[in-house]
Amino acid sequence: MVSDRDRPRPIRDLLKRLITAPASLSFIWPVLLIIGGYAAWDRWGAEHVGKKYYGVELEQIRISPPPEHVRTDIAATVFRDFALDQLSLLDSQASAKIASAFATHPWISRVISVRKLPGGAIDVHLEYRRPVAMVPVIKPDQEVGFFPIDGAGILLPTTTDFAEAETLDYIHIEVPGVYPTGVLGSPFGDYRVEAAAKLADLLATHREQLQIRSIGVRGDSRTDEVPQLELTMTSNRCFTWGSPPGMERLEEQPAEMKLQALLQGDEIRNSDLRIARKPSGGP
Repeated sequence: MVSDRDRPRPIRDLLKRLITAPASLSFIWPVLLIIGGYAAWDRWGAEHVGKKYYGVELEQIRISPPPEHVRTDIAATVFRDFALDQLSLLDSQASAKIASAFATHPWISRVISVRKLPGGAIDVHLEYRRPVAMVPVIKPDQEVGFFPIDGAGILLPTTTDFAEAETLDYIHIEVPGVYPTGVLGSPFGDYRVEAAAKLADLLATHREQLQIRSIGVRGDSRTDEVPQLELTMTSNRCFTWGSPPGMERLEEQPAEMKLQALLQGDEIRNSDLRIARKPSGGP
């Protein structure tokens, strides 16, 4: 009967031979360690890392706090629409793909940065668009609707972000017969509205102080290359503003001087801000 001591043990015998082998064979140990480590990684390590970093979870995405006027869950919307749960953080282009996905949202003006943080978290630094005006339009069902735009005339979301009463908190841009031709996140599609948006952007922070109700377009749009704008106050008083900011005609007052005339209560001849005005209290 063969005792346990005499029973063949090939692994033990191999180790003994390696230990007693000449120094010239000492390189075998590092090789075995490398091979063993690779086998272990291939069997268990890669699977563990793959499970942790393949497929982004919504809870991992941290975005810049949105302003009050943005009530849409931007992270959830982008996560769903671009199937980010199928994106691997091990992908060298993961940050660029996430940035591209967020840049398409109509409330996003610019994606400043995307950073992958320890533990699989993702920090997305965003710059949001700011609504400066509402464009009232007649819908196909003959009801009046309102489209918010930013200072560049970009069409912003409406349905879930603004109640009808809130439209009164913004300057209205009134252009008869106008209707947007662009999609959300793109220009409104009418150069008169986009020109008025430039002025609304300048005046938005002064709307309450100056009691501005609306911006309209004067003259014949077929002959005026540069839309001529008019302000209407809540008192129904009207001021001829003239060209949009940065597009003034020769000898027309710049936008900053027109605004100062309104803020300082200067006497404005014929309610025309385009011409030089007389400072209040002057001789």
